[in-house]
Amino acid sequence: METLFAHYWWLIFPLFGMGMGLYGMYMGHKARQDRIGLIRHYLEQGKEPPPALFEGLNGPDDTGCKGQGANGNLVSMVCVFSAFALAFGYVGWKQDSEVYIALGLGFAPAAVISLIMLIIKLTRKG
Repeated sequence: METLFAHYWWLIFPLFGMGMGLYGMYMGHKARQDRIGLIRHYLEQGKEPPPALFEGLNGPDDTGCKGQGANGNLVSMVCVFSAFALAFGYVGWKQDSEVYIALGLGFAPAAVISLIMLIIKLTRKG
């Protein structure tokens, strides 16, 4: 069991990421269902629902988001990809393992591309 964990410890990160993604999708679904329930409640009473309730039903909830929350997804992508690139690169360098170095070099372009996307998004707003 120890050798199994020693060889595949890094699978914790993708499994955790997939779990967080599933949780995020579930919470988005739950928020949309709650919003639909509120619209249904207004319609049952014969009232016109506020237009703000209809926003975001067909797409992500962060459309038109302003301030810090608008760039939170890109910032987290830059941080996660950079951390993976540095961690795998360091472990590969210390253990002289080509696999970990390749993983680090694989995450590095994703971190750079995410950073470029964030910079472009920030400069277009200003």
